[in-house]
Amino acid sequence: LRFSREFVPMFARRWRSLAPGAFEGWRQGHESLRKWVLDDVTPMERNRILDPKPDMRQIRLTYQRACELLPEFQRVAISHAWAGYVDSTPDGIPAIGEVEGIPGFLLAAGFSGHGFGIGPGAGHMIADIITGSEPIVDPRPYRPERLKTAAWGKVAEF
Repeated sequence: LRFSREFVPMFARRWRSLAPGAFEGWRQGHESLRKWVLDDVTPMERNRILDPKPDMRQIRLTYQRACELLPEFQRVAISHAWAGYVDSTPDGIPAIGEVEGIPGFLLAAGFSGHGFGIGPGAGHMIADIITGSEPIVDPRPYRPERLKTAAWGKVAEF
């Protein structure tokens, strides 16, 4: 909620494809509005695994649509279902690079649902950054500090 102003434009463009889950993250403390000291135990350390339950209604609907598109799928049953969270940034572009003000802390997050597709290239780029090699892609557009600039009209406080 704290950053809703930054995220509403992205959600407005994608609302038809969103299927928001329940509030597991809030219940576990991950979405807390309070700040914590880096030396304290964080909500993420208290609960290391977020394991949401799959939305079987959505899975059945997706399976039905897949069978309509490719009838061969009717011969295959769903054997397993998995659910997860999508970490997003306001611009839908991941934050990859060293976090300003925390030397040695490299971040690769906020893939906004594109992690499976761009994960290998992002992993290669972050490995290049870590090892001091020339990155395969210019990392500047992905720098985390871009998220606290006035790109969406104000400076965000983290």
